[in-house]
Amino acid sequence: MTEAWLLLEESAIRRAADNPNGTIPLHLPGVAALEGLVDPKKRLFDLLERAAEKTGRRKEQFRRDLPLRRQRVAELIRDFSPLHQLSAFQAFERDLRTAVGAWTDVNL
Repeated sequence: MTEAWLLLEESAIRRAADNPNGTIPLHLPGVAALEGLVDPKKRLFDLLERAAEKTGRRKEQFRRDLPLRRQRVAELIRDFSPLHQLSAFQAFERDLRTAVGAWTDVNL
């Protein structure tokens, strides 16, 4: 999974930032634009920081936890189905099914 796919759901980003009721606009890219993002990891981390609305020392502490918060976004996304329209996601699903199928066949 790439960070671009995690830019899917604003509420998941806000909850991962521990600020579910935040009001600062996040301006997430549309699904069709996800595959074209230059640095999706930086974009996700920037959006998490923005959503947290922290300043000073709290912001620095928040930055240290960004890798954990990235994982939390993945856990909080309710519906990945919009990603089915992306060719990279379709390829990921095919590869995953192939790998799981091969693993299952070997381990039966």
